Amino acid sequence: MSFTFPKTKKLGYDPAEVDSFIALAREQFAHRDDQVVSATDLRRVEFKLVRGGYSVSAVDGAIDRLEDAFADSEMQKSVANAGLDATRDRVVAIKTLITGRLDRPKRKHFASSGWILRGYDRRQVDRFLASVAAHIETGRELDLNSVRRAVFKVKRGGYAEIQVDAFIERVVELLHLERHS
Repeated sequence: MSFTFPKTKKLGYDPAEVDSFIALAREQFAHRDDQVVSATDLRRVEFKLVRGGYSVSAVDGAIDRLEDAFADSEMQKSVANAGLDATRDRVVAIKTLITGRLDRPKRKHFASSGWILRGYDRRQVDRFLASVAAHIETGRELDLNSVRRAVFKVKRGGYAEIQVDAFIERVVELLHLERHS
């Protein structure tokens, strides 16, 4: 895999950090049986922003493609080792976790950040949750990239960001699993 990223005159990702992380990803591709970098690592990676850095959208797109490839590879290994039933059981377990959040009262799906701190806008997050609920209940299409790139305004008294971010990770994992079960 070869990556070259355009640089921006504005703020972009620190090239040294990106290049170092991409080198780890290449090592993973070269040694597929070793666990150098996982799809979860790719989902959680963050880079410093610097003036004149790599284009954020170009790097994010490449990381998304890598995450998909790693998730597919990990899923194939999981199915080969544990069988398709274990994968289906994982889908059920994740859906149960997600549904537990979705069943909470509107505007109370996650803990509040309080009035001193800022958190994600409750209305925006609740709209996002409605699309997740529709996917689980009816099988309506839920675009993986739109879930990964979900952005919410920050407000006082909003939802605790760490909880919402963890929930989004579970939804991404579910969408990856559904492609293979």
